[in-house]
Amino acid sequence: LDSDTLKLMDTPRCSLPDIIGSGDMLKKRRRKRRYATTGLRWKKSDLTWRSAFIQNYPSVTPSLKPNAVESIMVYALKAWSDVTNLKFHATSASEQDRADIKISFARSLHDDGYPFDGKGGTLAHAFFPGEADVAGDTHFDDEESWTYLGEADVAGDTHFDDEESWTYLGKRLY
Repeated sequence: LDSDTLKLMDTPRCSLPDIIGSGDMLKKRRRKRRYATTGLRWKKSDLTWRSAFIQNYPSVTPSLKPNAVESIMVYALKAWSDVTNLKFHATSASEQDRADIKISFARSLHDDGYPFDGKGGTLAHAFFPGEADVAGDTHFDDEESWTYLGEADVAGDTHFDDEESWTYLGKRLY
């Protein structure tokens, strides 16, 4: 591994631990990874999702409208379905409480045991599949300023290899 790769591996990422288990296990000092293989998987391939609190979002970035946020979420889930056997379907309003994946924007303490730290720290976190109420859910810190560069980026013009792009894998946005 070269020095640039090692530096990238040490950059902050998701705020949730890679090790899932008892509280004692989580207290032990563990190496942080970019991803974790936990053995936890979805027991089905057709998953439902909903955007919770989308009407109140974005409170910090009012220029990013709810329909744009919804489109970005659809694109992100399509990226997963393109490379896995998972298929994602938005729930209707009457079925939203039964969604497999709930996507929300929240601040500070938000009833999952992993409070956000305000602007410039943790951006988001997601939970592994499983039986818990938060299993599969994704939470974004509503105190951050969220944006996208336009339709080209939502449509897939991602620039991951371009160091000048905001989507470059090694770029810190704050």
